[in-house]
Amino acid sequence: MSTPNPDAPTMRIGSIRDALAAHEPNTAPSSELDRNASVAIILREGPDSGLEALFIKRAEHPGDPWSGHMALPGGRVEAKDATLSAAAIRETEEEVGILIQEEMRIGRLDDVYGGRLVAHRLSVSPFVYYHPNPPEPTPNYEVAATVWVPLDHIADITRIAPYVHHADPIQRKFPSIEYEGYNIWGLTYRIMGSFVELFGVSFPGEPNVKEVEWPRGQRQE
Repeated sequence: MSTPNPDAPTMRIGSIRDALAAHEPNTAPSSELDRNASVAIILREGPDSGLEALFIKRAEHPGDPWSGHMALPGGRVEAKDATLSAAAIRETEEEVGILIQEEMRIGRLDDVYGGRLVAHRLSVSPFVYYHPNPPEPTPNYEVAATVWVPLDHIADITRIAPYVHHADPIQRKFPSIEYEGYNIWGLTYRIMGSFVELFGVSFPGEPNVKEVEWPRGQRQE
């Protein structure tokens, strides 16, 4: 196990609230595209590790480009969702059985583009919620596992490790947040990078992936 980086910022809910309140998120992607999704960064006070964020490991499904990947709870915005945040709340309850309320929302990050290829592009809107006492997750069929990851771990760039996706035809090394055998990479890595950037932390960049079409049913994020 590596030694924690003493220069990494210490994450506290007060400073997170202040940083998000001062942040003006870029919402252009969700305004420009018809295909939208929302995800929830759910924060809680961990039993002995400070603030933690909930991540899921998606279940394995043939033909699903995000099959088996680490992700944040969330999914596609549907017609019944009144807002983008409502979609994140609904999907979170469906996927992990945790009910978050709109009043728990403490901010929004920049929209990001999901899908490297134009034909699969959609916008993803990340919302941050603070839950004072969340129940243990109860994953549905879409979720293989859940894990709470300390924010201090995420903000420590010495914890970032290379990750090679088995379906990548040229076996590139992607940066990932490594924690207890899980690798958070790709889209979710970029979202968390935008989160820690609010506190002066810059994640290592990713290799250029735009030119490579992955095998059918196994496209990278």
